[in-house]
Amino acid sequence: KVEIPSKAALMAGGAAAVAFLLITGGAFAYYKLVKIPQLEAEKQEIETQLQAFLAKQQELQTIQSNIQLIEGQTQALGSVFNFVKPWSALMQDLRDRLPPGVRVSKIEQKEDKEAAKAKAAQAKAQEKPKKDDKAKAAAPPPPAAPTPSVVTISGTAASFSDVNDFLLLLQRSAFLQGEPTITRLVKAELIENPSEKVDVSDANFEGELGKVVEYEIQTQITTEAASELLSELRSKGAVGLASRIRQLQDIQVIPPSPAAAPQAQPGKPGAKPEPAKPDAKKPTT
Repeated sequence: KVEIPSKAALMAGGAAAVAFLLITGGAFAYYKLVKIPQLEAEKQEIETQLQAFLAKQQELQTIQSNIQLIEGQTQALGSVFNFVKPWSALMQDLRDRLPPGVRVSKIEQKEDKEAAKAKAAQAKAQEKPKKDDKAKAAAPPPPAAPTPSVVTISGTAASFSDVNDFLLLLQRSAFLQGEPTITRLVKAELIENPSEKVDVSDANFEGELGKVVEYEIQTQITTEAASELLSELRSKGAVGLASRIRQLQDIQVIPPSPAAAPQAQPGKPGAKPEPAKPDAKKPTT
């Protein structure tokens, strides 16, 4: 037999179904009319805030790029002073190292063509920055030391020994590159004295000056930054440049100089330098 539910049971089931439909419809209406619009409003507000944040972030990146650009330009400007080697200091250093028997007739400075070509090739290779690095591309490259130039010192000396002494003293100069392969003797030969005959009137006779050694020395100005040579610059009279570099160091445009190691005192005029090393080039007759 099939049992037929009673009327009360059917009504209870119908009431439950209606209640379920009412609850479901009410929840749907609540989410559609209240919750979803509220969430969309919150989403819109968050998107507005995000756009404002992205705009601020882009502005911050632009400011940071400008700061890097200005810092690079400031360092490049400061490097102009840091790589200056005043000729007044160089000449004073040369006079202090000149032995009594040596005369300088000419000092000539020329560009080192090989070094200039290498530097130009390196600069050309750095002209193409990476595409994904716009910040670094906007900033100027770090300042580089200037291309070393060849300095030729020529003149006459009383003897080959005086020439060798002068060479050794130049190799000890803080303003020159002291390697024997860079600061080297190019020529040394005995010649007739280029001066005219002298008339010794007191003795009432004419005499001729003895022969002299004509020499030629090639060297290069040091590539060390001027901030590494502050004490030498001051001692040779370049006080103004040393003061400007110190001011740039105080405002951190130029890095501070490391503690200078004690250096040997340069030879005084007429003082005998240390003996030459066995591989040092000596003038020959």
